[in-house]
Amino acid sequence: MRPNTFPRFLIFSFFLFTFSLFPFSLFAQKQRVWIDTDIMIGKFRRDVDDGLALILALRDSSIQIEGISFVHGVDYAEKVTGKLLNWYAPNRTIPTFKGSDDSTGFGKETEAVRAMISALEKGPMAILALGPMTNVGTVLKLRPDLHKNITVISYCAGRRPGMLFNPGSANVKFADYNFDLDQASSAVLLETEIPVLLAGYDCSDSLFLSLDDFKHLKKSENEGDRWLYRQLKSWHSLWRTFIGSKKGFIPFDCSTVGVLLYAEEFNIIQEIPSYIKVDVNDTKFTVSTPTKAYLYVDENGSGKKLSYCDFTKAEFKVRLLKLLDHPEYQ
Repeated sequence: MRPNTFPRFLIFSFFLFTFSLFPFSLFAQKQRVWIDTDIMIGKFRRDVDDGLALILALRDSSIQIEGISFVHGVDYAEKVTGKLLNWYAPNRTIPTFKGSDDSTGFGKETEAVRAMISALEKGPMAILALGPMTNVGTVLKLRPDLHKNITVISYCAGRRPGMLFNPGSANVKFADYNFDLDQASSAVLLETEIPVLLAGYDCSDSLFLSLDDFKHLKKSENEGDRWLYRQLKSWHSLWRTFIGSKKGFIPFDCSTVGVLLYAEEFNIIQEIPSYIKVDVNDTKFTVSTPTKAYLYVDENGSGKKLSYCDFTKAEFKVRLLKLLDHPEYQ
């Protein structure tokens, strides 16, 4: 036996023994996540929360983002997401895919639908649905055999009966934008046994970002941070001028991402029935008819039981401020 043969054998045997005792300790699996978004940050008078939500997800080391798909306004979404990936994930390769531009694409194969199906065929995966459900609903409709591989869908939508979306009790009322733009795809979601977490307006109404929360980005050495500051400031000004908000703006999609990744920083109601019902239209921003459908949750109702977030705790705002490199939390 040559002098170096025995030590190599011992080392190899040690690793085999260790791996047999702790099969997952050396190769810990990250949670696989797919992001489906209608990201419009940077576009005039369009919200910024989806951009912040993407940055939040990019900076979480516990997840593996399998892909990002776009729904509604897909050409611009692809362009701005490319910029954000270059700034905030320059050393990672995350594929992006165009989906449907509007609800007429529900049920039709697109690049996004095919890519999401391919990712689900590889194993269990969570889905962050930050825009209308057109892409995701199409996957659910075309491939019901893959439902078992969807660990959860966190969806920015839903409300309790009678709830108005009026931030800070202002006179301006918001619509349940994602649900309103494609009600049919959401209806498919409620027909499945897939775990669903609704985290929309009610979840986020306790979370506001003020100018003091992000003004430090203006002097950042990072080009992306300076660009982000300009978008946040513009959106902040719009909320102050047209909505009358003195507290800032609500970054809705951030809560939809956060509640999936940091559940302890939110109040989540488990096993609450959910259903779709037609009621009087409380705002004609997205639907102009006198009545419209609503996605409701109600403990006294009947329908698919799911999870519903109704409050974001202060701890999550601290997490967001750390994400934005706020000097108070460095």
